[in-house]
Amino acid sequence: LYAMPFTQLAGASAAAKALAPTACTTIEEVGSTGVGALTLGFLALAVSSVVMVAKAYSADAERRKYYFCNAFICGVATFSYFAMLSGQGWTAIAGCRQFF
Repeated sequence: LYAMPFTQLAGASAAAKALAPTACTTIEEVGSTGVGALTLGFLALAVSSVVMVAKAYSADAERRKYYFCNAFICGVATFSYFAMLSGQGWTAIAGCRQFF
C-alpha cells in the first residue's frame, strides 16, 4: 500500500488535516505543577531507594536479594525522574508537546 500524508488525501476532512504533523514554532513544556510533581516523585523514589538498601543490610540473606532488587528498580526510576526534572531526554510530539 502507498501511504499518503493526511494533507494530500482527496477529500480529507479538516480534522484529518489538523492531525497532520507540522513544524512546531513553540513547544508546550512541563509547567510549575509538573515540575512539582516530578520533584515529589524524585524525592519519594530517592528515599525509597535509601530505605530499601538500609533494610537489605539488616535482613537475612534470603530476603536481602529482594530488597536489593527493589532498591535497584527504585534507583533506576530515581535517575529517570531526575533526567525529566532537569529537562533531559525529551522530544516534541504531535501537538507540539514535550514527551519524555
